[in-house]
Amino acid sequence: EKEKKGEEEGEGGYCMRFPSLHQESTATLALSFLLHLHHPLGRSGSSLTTPLRRFRLQVAASRGGVRAMSQKAAPTPPRLAVGQLCSIDSQEENFKQCSLLAHQAKASGASLLSLPECFAYMGTPGTSQTRDNAESLSGPLFAQYKGLARDTGLWLALGGFHEVCDKGGEDEGKIYNTHAVVDSNGDLVAAYRKLHLFDVDYDGGFRESRSTAKGKQGLLIKGSPVGNIGVTTCYDLRFPELYTALRQAGAEVMLVPSAFMPTTGEAHWEVLLRARAIETQCYVAAAAQYGTHNAKRSSYGHALIVSPWGKVLSDLGSSGPGVGTCDLDFGEMAGVRERMPVANHRRGDVVDVVV
Repeated sequence: EKEKKGEEEGEGGYCMRFPSLHQESTATLALSFLLHLHHPLGRSGSSLTTPLRRFRLQVAASRGGVRAMSQKAAPTPPRLAVGQLCSIDSQEENFKQCSLLAHQAKASGASLLSLPECFAYMGTPGTSQTRDNAESLSGPLFAQYKGLARDTGLWLALGGFHEVCDKGGEDEGKIYNTHAVVDSNGDLVAAYRKLHLFDVDYDGGFRESRSTAKGKQGLLIKGSPVGNIGVTTCYDLRFPELYTALRQAGAEVMLVPSAFMPTTGEAHWEVLLRARAIETQCYVAAAAQYGTHNAKRSSYGHALIVSPWGKVLSDLGSSGPGVGTCDLDFGEMAGVRERMPVANHRRGDVVDVVV
């Protein structure tokens, strides 16, 4: 969110204080979603039924299979963790921070740790640092994080990673803001490239699209240790239709790793996260960057986990790194959905997301 020529992603204490890329372990199914506005006059013969939003949603299922939605909470419920850190322009130092958080999450009993946007590198806006340090998901930097997942036995949700665009492609010279999910064996389950790029005029101005290419499809991962997860990144949070589509496809947990700026964070961060949780009746887990990264970039912090009822279950504040955890009660979530079945009350004849 800072600096007109920004190269970084943006919007974006100790709480223990503690789509198209897949391995063989992933089965995929592509779905098309179309949001229509049905104008009443359209029924009289005029062509006023207008497509407003179209995007593709990739559904990936882990080898372990999909947990049934009707299943009651296990005696030992799955534990989800979100991390908070202050990344800098050193891949080595950032990896040390992330490794510490991963080991803390493992010690807490978590099955999956979500790390924030720019977890591996945070360059200075107005420079080419980010593009110069971008790598492919088959490169040595990402391999370190795959090794971290394997060493700790955790699933890691890594978003966003600065993934270099393919040479010779239409986006050559740019990067993707990629939210990649790695299983506890260190294998890539699936990768989501951020759909909505942060081009705004707050906090000095920010133009993510100058250095970053748009993704082309959403991502739902079924059968993770913490349920069916909707994979999103930061500024996506302001586009509720994406989360509605993910919920309709079976999401139970929404991941929103971010690097929100202080101004927009103070005004909108918590209310948007709680709104997405209430609307979708899903858990929402938002890892976050905090503090001053360099002279031109700082982040709001407050990594949060929100319940399907909209209650904040964990908040890491803004003063330091840490890991926040939550035991997921899918029985309670099912109860919320049964007592207030908003998914059944959607007016598809007026506004709908069509599979």
